[in-house]
Amino acid sequence: MSISTYQNALTISISLLFLLISVSLVVLAIRSALQHNAQIERRLAGGAGEAMDEQPQTSQTLFSKIGQHLTLPGPEDISRIRFELSQAGFYSASAVQSYHAIRVTCLFIPQLLLLMLIPYLANHMSFSALLTLFCASLMLSLYAPILVVRWRTTKRRDECRNGFPDMMDLLIACIEAGLGMDAALVRVGHEIGARYPTLRINLDIMNLELRAGRERNAAMINFAKRVNLEEARSLAVMLKQAEEMGASVGRTLRTFADEMRMKRMMKAEEKAMALSAKLTVPLILFIFPTIICMVMLPAGIRISQGL
Repeated sequence: MSISTYQNALTISISLLFLLISVSLVVLAIRSALQHNAQIERRLAGGAGEAMDEQPQTSQTLFSKIGQHLTLPGPEDISRIRFELSQAGFYSASAVQSYHAIRVTCLFIPQLLLLMLIPYLANHMSFSALLTLFCASLMLSLYAPILVVRWRTTKRRDECRNGFPDMMDLLIACIEAGLGMDAALVRVGHEIGARYPTLRINLDIMNLELRAGRERNAAMINFAKRVNLEEARSLAVMLKQAEEMGASVGRTLRTFADEMRMKRMMKAEEKAMALSAKLTVPLILFIFPTIICMVMLPAGIRISQGL
């Protein structure tokens, strides 16, 4: 079999595979639309009473439908992945299925595209370079969703860290104004949401847990785990100790806020003091050779002219 025949056969096979995937996705989309229309018709035919008895189903994305047909890990791994996705801001019930479907899609689609481009790449790249490209694409496709989730988690944690002092100031103001702790948390969530939406979402989840009957300490510990801040963990422990000892909550919160500001100031001073040590390497590698060249250049010119 000649090379051209092999390339044509490979192109036809890949095209058929893409056609099969496209048809499957279209069938899934049509099936979802038909099921949604049938559900609406049943609700309209059954009246308002039947519509109230039937529990509403959340809308599922295409990736979640694909993820339902995949083999998912065990319950412990699913709980861990769901918690990591919630830290990244994905709170949907089908977030785990969508996440695995996206990982599978990112794993296969770039490789199929590279297989389609093999006739073009083979003429411009060596076999070793082509193999390196495939391996790099495979590794990037495998870890890209994980890196995106970690990047979103870090971004949201930094936003919560920046908004935590403002949250503490508002909480102290609400407590000293006469509001209870639960009402103060609700008020703080409403006030801080415009500037720090991530912090508001986590506060709203904590308020829902409190309304559902969960203990305040457990709800605040879950809040601290979601935002992944040491200050939030310390706040939960401090409020529990204040309630057990009967201390004033407002005075305790003010003391905690002062200590938190002091710790932040000490960290800022520590970073400022470490700046001179960090600048040593750039000074030696870039600035010092430039200064030496500027100092020695006139003398070098005079020596060259004398010789």
